[in-house]
Amino acid sequence: MTQPSSTATEADDTRSSSAARQSLRTSPTPLADAVLKVARRDIASFHALPLSHGRSILGSRTREAYEALFGPAQLAADVSYSGTMLDSFFRPRGPLREAQRLAAQSFGADTTLFLSAGTSTANRVALAALTRPGSRVLADRSCHQSVHFALGSLAVDVDYTRMRRCCEDCPRTFADLPGLLEAFAKAAADGQPYDTVVLSAVSYDGVRYDLPTLFRAMAEIHPTVSVLVDEAWGAIHRFHPQLRPLTALYAVQKLKLDDPALPMTVAVTHSAHKSMSALRQGSYLHLVGDRETQERTAQALFQHHTTSPSFPVLASLDLARAQAETEGEALLDRSLSLAQTLRTEIGTDPRLSAYRTLGPEGHLTDPSLLVADDPTRVLVDIAGLGVTAADFRRLLFDEYGVYVARESGSAVLFHVHIGVDEATMRRLLDALRTVQRTYRSASAALTEGTADHFIIAYPPGIPITVPGERMCDRTLDQLNALRTSGSEIYTLYQPQTAQLSPAGLE
Repeated sequence: MTQPSSTATEADDTRSSSAARQSLRTSPTPLADAVLKVARRDIASFHALPLSHGRSILGSRTREAYEALFGPAQLAADVSYSGTMLDSFFRPRGPLREAQRLAAQSFGADTTLFLSAGTSTANRVALAALTRPGSRVLADRSCHQSVHFALGSLAVDVDYTRMRRCCEDCPRTFADLPGLLEAFAKAAADGQPYDTVVLSAVSYDGVRYDLPTLFRAMAEIHPTVSVLVDEAWGAIHRFHPQLRPLTALYAVQKLKLDDPALPMTVAVTHSAHKSMSALRQGSYLHLVGDRETQERTAQALFQHHTTSPSFPVLASLDLARAQAETEGEALLDRSLSLAQTLRTEIGTDPRLSAYRTLGPEGHLTDPSLLVADDPTRVLVDIAGLGVTAADFRRLLFDEYGVYVARESGSAVLFHVHIGVDEATMRRLLDALRTVQRTYRSASAALTEGTADHFIIAYPPGIPITVPGERMCDRTLDQLNALRTSGSEIYTLYQPQTAQLSPAGLE
């Protein structure tokens, strides 16, 4: 377990962008190399995992399906060797230990653990290590379910912070962070300080917390506090200068530069597979803390993690870290640029006029809230289409092969991660234009005065308006009644005035 030098953050700040972009630059991947080495060997195993190397399916009718899904390389890499044959998961001494050391160095932690059972497990491990029976915990109400379940199973006293909604125009929610600090300060002043604070600092919806300000305030009020920061969606942020300043490990490094003796303990969990090139359920658990806390974390890992870890998943964490070191900044440059392209196209292209972006411009701009937008997330209101967000997601997936992260009210969320390239963005924009051309809101058409189109409800298939008729409130009431009864509403423009477009399916 290595301690970062006092100049780690300064060196991180001054690292040359051009050096980070050099495609020929390499980074060691000790665990991935070790797994690849044993995968290439012809080893007769009398232990477990009969599927390894595909041996249990030789001659099986299922072999073709197995290999189509996983491929021979995946089957060969999924091994059950441990101890000196590869490495011990719980007490690593070989390539896993070296891979975790490199990750700790890269992220700026005292120690880093690899998990193949997801960040739900990482959160349970961290809380088991940071809390003791009778501890007082102040928890972010917006945390992942794994945090709530873990806290419920520990003999601790938990208080939750209130949640806030961004605004009437934007459905995102997040913790009332000024309120959290107020409660934290009051508890300390009353002689009953909180021992542990839990924060969900990079949300599904693209809300990021101002962790430097939060950490500084907590350190001044109660410097021995332990903090768990669930940054599940923000592992890659460490590797870009625009995104790095709000990350937890960077924030605590800055604090410790000013006060190397600061006793604050910080644990950070990362779902690497959500933002980096790691296999699903690949997770990092980083720790900045003393040797005792590091040992408690190792013991908690033994208690909560499966004893049959996936070595392909662990190896992917090693590879993901190496890629992020060498290519992360360039990949994130592309993501940031493509996210802005999506916002710009929606804001300027008449063929996308039914869509409206919500943030980052105009939302979460009040610094007193201690939150900021994740610029790689684009939240888009689709109310102008006349379809529900759920139907819109299903439509994009079924007909255009485009998967949307989630819906929230009348908005949908696009996560422009490092796997999205220019061709993928063009595909999305083309799909959005086609959907707008096909599905237009009949209610929007009603505001135009004299109709230049048919509005038809099916069933029964009889036009409600024909071109040249005047729109009125009665027409809108009739449409709403038909819509409620289950009719589908179509808008059809006259060929001589506009392109034929069955639209407005509602």
